[in-house]
Amino acid sequence: MARFQRIRESLRRRRQDERGATLIFTAITMIALLGAGAMGVDVGFSVEGTRQAQAMADTAALDMARYINVADVQADPVGYLNGKLPQVDTDNASNAGLTVTPGLWLNGAWSIPATCAPLTPPAAHPCNAVKVTATQAVPQIFWGGSNTLAARSTIAAVTPESGFSIGSFLANFNSQQSAVLNAILSTAGTPATVTSPGYQGLANTYVTVNQLVTASGGLLTTSNVMTASLTGAQWLAVWSDAVANEVGQLNCGSSPTPDPCNANTALSALDFSGSTSAQLCQLVSVNGSSCANGSLSTPALSASLNALQMLTTEAELANGTSALNVTTALSLPGVTTSKLFLTLIQPPQVQFGPVGTTAQTAQLQADLQLTVPVQGVLDIPLTAASGTATVKTINCAYNTMSSTKFAATTTAATAAITLGGSAVANLSISGYSGPQIGFAAANVPPTASTVSAGTNPITVAPASSSLNYTAPTGLFAQVSSLLTSTLPGVLVPVMQAAGVTIAGAQVADLSTTCDAVSLVQ
Repeated sequence: MARFQRIRESLRRRRQDERGATLIFTAITMIALLGAGAMGVDVGFSVEGTRQAQAMADTAALDMARYINVADVQADPVGYLNGKLPQVDTDNASNAGLTVTPGLWLNGAWSIPATCAPLTPPAAHPCNAVKVTATQAVPQIFWGGSNTLAARSTIAAVTPESGFSIGSFLANFNSQQSAVLNAILSTAGTPATVTSPGYQGLANTYVTVNQLVTASGGLLTTSNVMTASLTGAQWLAVWSDAVANEVGQLNCGSSPTPDPCNANTALSALDFSGSTSAQLCQLVSVNGSSCANGSLSTPALSASLNALQMLTTEAELANGTSALNVTTALSLPGVTTSKLFLTLIQPPQVQFGPVGTTAQTAQLQADLQLTVPVQGVLDIPLTAASGTATVKTINCAYNTMSSTKFAATTTAATAAITLGGSAVANLSISGYSGPQIGFAAANVPPTASTVSAGTNPITVAPASSSLNYTAPTGLFAQVSSLLTSTLPGVLVPVMQAAGVTIAGAQVADLSTTCDAVSLVQ
C-alpha cells in the first residue's frame, strides 16, 4: 500500500512539473512562423511577378507597335511580330512568356480584323495596334515548385503626332505697319529702323529650339533652354547666329531674296541692349511647357519658332504696361497724339500631339488711345481676342505622312469706345470659323517656298474684316469720320502687325511623327 502511494505521488509530481513545456511550445511556434514566413515569401514573389509581367506587357506592346506598319504587309503578321518578341525579353533580362496579337484600335475600341493588309480602295483600316499578353512563372517556397501567374495584357497603338502653331498674320508689310513694329522693338534698346522687307523676312523665318541651343555658344542647353534667363542683347545675339546659320546654306543673291537673308539684315539693325532679362518660357509655350516645368521632350526640341513673333513678344514683355508712341507711325489726320498699350496675357503656343491636340495664339490686350483736339481722348480698348487650331486628322501610310488637317478659329474682337471718358460707340471685328485646312506632305515643314506659295503656313480669315459699329447718334463730324472712314483701313493691319489676333490667323504644320506609339489600354 505504501509502495502504491509512492508511485501515485511520483506521478502527481510529474504531472505538475512544467519543465520542458516551453521547448515544446517554441518548437510548435517556430514551425508556424516558418510556414507563415514561407507563405509571405510566396506572396511577395507573386506580387513582384505580377508587377514584372505588367511591366513586360507594357514594354513589349510599345516595342511591337512600332513594327505594326511593317507587319501589315507581311504574309503572316502574327508570326512576324512573334519573331520580334524574344529580343524584348533579352533586352530587359526577363523570362516572361509573351504573345502578341495585331489588331485595330479605332474610336477607343479594340478589334481583330480578318486581315491587317490595307485594301485599295481603302474599304477597311489596316492594323494599327497590338495586344501583348505576358505571363510570369514565380517560385513557391511554401508549396514547392513554381506557379504561373494570371496573364497580364496591354494594348499599344500607333498614334501619329503633329507639331504645329497658330499665330497672327500679315500677308505683306507696308510702311505704316513697319513703323509700328519699329516703335515696339525700339522699347528694347535704341530706335529700330527695320524696313518692310526686313520684317517680311522675320515673319517668314522659323528657327527650331535645337538651333537656338546650337547658336547660343553654351548659354543654352537642351535641359535649360526654356528656363535660362538671358538679357535682351544675349537673346538677340542667339537669334542672329541661328538665322545666320540658315543663311549660310542659301544664296542671298538670288531673286527673290530668300526670307532668312532679309531677316538676317533686319536683325543686324536691331539693338536690345536696354531690354530686361527674359526666359524663353515667358515668350512661348512648347508642348505645354511653362516656367515652372520647362523640360522638353526630344520631339519638342525640334519645334519651330517664328522669329518676328519671338522678338516682338520679348519687346512687349520688357515694355510692360508702358505706352508706345505711334503718333508718327499712324499719322492719323486730326489726331495730335497716338498711344498704343499692349499687355501680354498668355504667350503663343507650339504643340505636339495626336488628333485632338489644340494650340492657341498669344493673348494680347491692346488699347489704342487717340487724342482729338477739343474733343479729348478717343479710347479703343480691344479685348484679348485669340485663335485656336486643333488637329483633326493625321494620315500616314507605313510610317510616312501623307496629309494633315486642322480646324482653325479666331474669336471676335470687341471694344467699348469712349471719348473723354464717355461711351460713344461699340466696336466689333468678326472672327473666323470655316472649313478645315489641309497640309500635304511636300509642304511640311514650312520653307521659304511654302511660305511664298501660301501652302505652309496657311492663312485663315473671314470674308470681311470690316469694323462694325453700334454707336449713338450725334457724334462730332471729326470723330465720326475718324471711326468710320480712317480707322477701318488702319486698325486691323496695325494690330495684326503688333501680334494681336484680329480677324484671321496663320496655322503652320511644323512636323509630323507617324511612328509615335502610346499605351491605350
